[in-house]
Amino acid sequence: MLLRIGAIATILVLVGFAIAHEHVLRSSRPLLYEPSRVPPREAILVLGARVDPGGVVSHMLADRLEAALLLFRAGKAPRILLSGDGVGPGEDEVAAMSSYLEARGVPRDALLEDRGGLRTLDTMVRARRIFGLRGAIVVSNPFHVARAVFLAQHAGLDAVGVGAEARVSYSTGTLFRNRGREIAARVRAVLDVYVLDDPALATL
Repeated sequence: MLLRIGAIATILVLVGFAIAHEHVLRSSRPLLYEPSRVPPREAILVLGARVDPGGVVSHMLADRLEAALLLFRAGKAPRILLSGDGVGPGEDEVAAMSSYLEARGVPRDALLEDRGGLRTLDTMVRARRIFGLRGAIVVSNPFHVARAVFLAQHAGLDAVGVGAEARVSYSTGTLFRNRGREIAARVRAVLDVYVLDDPALATL
């Protein structure tokens, strides 16, 4: 009897995961665009990622920054909001992102810096509340951008998304790990929005 109950509970949990995962994808799909087709917004929002010692941006972060640079040069938005961990013990993601874009011709006064973007949800809430954005083009890697746009919409942003093109070949293991983690993260996003009453969203 206990074994049967455990099996049923496991099945229900897995079904719940699948529903949450698919809900994030379905909600975001109409809002994801190719760079040339994305509608303009007041800012491009780039989410942080790993920065190596010496302030060297990782390949995945460079993909995001190159996509943002392409959009900025195309006139899709006049400003770029860089959001990441700028307060932890590791490398300053935001400083590294700013340096990368400035070295490629983006004016310093076109860059906004958010060093409190420790989670994707934090980034979106702070973009709306602290930086006063009403809309944004959210830029991240393809495996992440759907969740980012989903959370941006629920944080009150008129958000669309662009998945950054990979500029290097990532190993199968790297892609598998990122996609696996992202499934769990999408479930957490659904819980934050609909179940847990996350304090960040509650104050909006």
